Amino acid sequence: MAVGLWLLGCAAWRPTAPGQASPAEGRPPGPIRHVLIVTVDGLLPEVYLNPDAHGLRVPTLRRMVREGAVSRGARGVFPTVTYPSHTSIATGVSPLRHGIHSNRADDPLEINLEGWRWYAEDIGAPPIWQVAARAGYRTALIGWPVTVGARATFLVPEFWRAKHADDFKLLRALSSPGLLHDVARATPSFATRYTPGDFFKDEFLVDIAAHALVTGKPHLSFVHLVEVDGAQHKQGLWSQAALASIENADHQLGRLIAAAEAAGIWRETALVVASDHGFTSVTSMVRPGVLLHRAGLVQLDDLNRVTSAKAFLQMSGGLGYVYLRDPRDETTAARVRAIFAAELARAGGGIGRLFEPTEIRAAGGDPRALLAFEAAPGGSFGPGYVGDYQAPPHSRATHGFSPERPDMHAALLFFGPHVPRGPIASARLIDIAPTVAGWLGLELPGVEGRPLVW
Repeated sequence: MAVGLWLLGCAAWRPTAPGQASPAEGRPPGPIRHVLIVTVDGLLPEVYLNPDAHGLRVPTLRRMVREGAVSRGARGVFPTVTYPSHTSIATGVSPLRHGIHSNRADDPLEINLEGWRWYAEDIGAPPIWQVAARAGYRTALIGWPVTVGARATFLVPEFWRAKHADDFKLLRALSSPGLLHDVARATPSFATRYTPGDFFKDEFLVDIAAHALVTGKPHLSFVHLVEVDGAQHKQGLWSQAALASIENADHQLGRLIAAAEAAGIWRETALVVASDHGFTSVTSMVRPGVLLHRAGLVQLDDLNRVTSAKAFLQMSGGLGYVYLRDPRDETTAARVRAIFAAELARAGGGIGRLFEPTEIRAAGGDPRALLAFEAAPGGSFGPGYVGDYQAPPHSRATHGFSPERPDMHAALLFFGPHVPRGPIASARLIDIAPTVAGWLGLELPGVEGRPLVW
């Protein structure tokens, strides 16, 4: 698809081309004139609340706890997965409002090659980076989800396709013109840190973000670090791989602080470190799609490719949505409800809870869904419409469950010369954007969150 087709059909707000110049440059009123928001995907609050229990060497996080503001766990969004969470951090509203309800794009016939919700035009509420750009502030979006086509001074969106070396060429085409070339020229080892099979590396992302801080001094920056999440999924919570990725993320946070110091802006900077969700260990998995196939609601060809579907699923680790292809199909709705109610009632069925549409809306989830369903304790959900209904899990730990659960709470810390110290009570991810807007003198209308005060 040609870069720029994203302009068609944009409704709530209209991003402009990557790297396009801002309007007349503005200046935040201060004393905080630069905000750096960094997410460490999947970071648990336990990491900084009790690092000694896990033998963690995390000097940057320890310093933030000593000298900054600390939450014991921030409430996430429904479901507790990466793309809905990051969009809520940036907009101050729930997925119900901003429309990014899952990581993957809707794909009932599975023809989108596992496409994710990469595109900024799909966000139905104004992200704070858009408000900041309209005020003339310099902005940076580095590896942040749902930013393909976003307007920013420095843009490197989170995007991949084939997980092949050509993805790096695609990334260059979608990023601010010349930015990746400039970083590679300044950092000779930079190109070796992009590994298509493993997607981005945290050091690669921080190379870009540090370059943007030093050369452009953005007023508002977003950076998404990814390796902790991957290690916890693959190797389990508190595994050696997970601990190493946490310590590396801490090192990268230190590099960003050093970059802000080198740029001469640290004295006017606030650093926000958050995660997008919690994590829990899992020992079992079920495939709800198998139930729909057995009931004849999903038709497959000889190669097990979907040819038609009266109902389809959107899976998010420990939580899933079920949708009707025709929302007016009351017969299929009744059959789907009966299928999931039976699994909920069956001992060992793998379904731990059902959410009716009113409950989904109250939780800030997708109003289009017929039902949402949550895995039973210790369980998770897998994709597909064929195979064994019950199978070994694909990962050792996961997330996606209701944000009500304490183990799904996210990390959140604030740090900087003008950030007051102390505990942050009752924090939510949707509170981050209005807090930052207050610091930078921006108006962010219609937010559901509130500025945090401690």
